[in-house]
Amino acid sequence: MIIDAIGGSKRFIVTENKEKADLVLKGSAIEKTSEEFHALGSSTSVAGAAGGHSSSVTGHANGSTASVNGSSQGGFAARKMGISDSQASTETINDARVSVRLIAVDGDVVWSTTQESKGGKFKGASADAADKVVKQLLRDLSKLEEPNAPKR
Repeated sequence: MIIDAIGGSKRFIVTENKEKADLVLKGSAIEKTSEEFHALGSSTSVAGAAGGHSSSVTGHANGSTASVNGSSQGGFAARKMGISDSQASTETINDARVSVRLIAVDGDVVWSTTQESKGGKFKGASADAADKVVKQLLRDLSKLEEPNAPKR
């Protein structure tokens, strides 16, 4: 991806023939993919109970007749309500790290950079890190081409 982007910049001619090259691009890249699991749960419940009772007994005795009156009342109610909710999701995370160097024919390092990415909006982490490398190279080259730029 880096070599394609460097060639596409029209600032360099890319070759695989070392004898024709002024600089050699060397580097390494690492890409890591991991997954994170997220879970969330909540619940709410409420319960209530009510009850009551009342009774009454009266009695009356009169010689040969007797009367008894009685009364009883009662009641009970209980309710329980509850709601629960849970959700779970898995998130895939891509990380990329790219380190590159431009090395002169005599073996001196002319330029180097390390770029990291967690992915771009429309591209993966590796492609985004490769773009960052090339953009950094072109920025640094532009700084050297400015009339008042310090020579290295």
